[in-house]
Amino acid sequence: MAAKVRTELDVGADGVAVITIYNPPVNSLSIDVLHSLKESYEEALRRNDVKAIVVTGKGGKFSGGFDISSFGGVQGGQTMQPKVGYIAIDILTDTVEAATKPSVAAIDGLALGGGLEVAMACHARIATPTAQLGLPELQLGIIPGFGGTQRLPRLVGLTKSLEMMLVSSDASFLPLFSFRILLSGIIFF
Repeated sequence: MAAKVRTELDVGADGVAVITIYNPPVNSLSIDVLHSLKESYEEALRRNDVKAIVVTGKGGKFSGGFDISSFGGVQGGQTMQPKVGYIAIDILTDTVEAATKPSVAAIDGLALGGGLEVAMACHARIATPTAQLGLPELQLGIIPGFGGTQRLPRLVGLTKSLEMMLVSSDASFLPLFSFRILLSGIIFF
């Protein structure tokens, strides 16, 4: 069975490539989605007609984070084991962060866990005032593992980043509007 395409890449006449994450209901980052996101991003980087890249989510949600059910699929043999180093989120986020073409995360709705970490890897972020950002990994007994522990303090400061990472409760998933002053590199629309 072929992997489902989970991102869409559209390039406008203005040279802006828009990569849209699509995995309803919350655009979770399954292995298929990560694979597709990596391929779409690399294609946009290779194309001469692309001058900038926007990463967004379909249906009013950026991404609800990593799809933890993917672990069970790989362990149970239902999902093909990805090649070592090919689909690791840190390689994806490192690729996004180090890209020579500017990238912007357009955030609406949820940007949780790995979704927020992908957004933080982009060179800039643009968000609606009602966007919700958070790192809920501690609720699962793990720490943020996609570079969030390094990138978040740079963007919101140590105090807010520690709250988001260590408290890991619904109360720490504040609407972006409530701590917009602390965020650098965020533009509201």
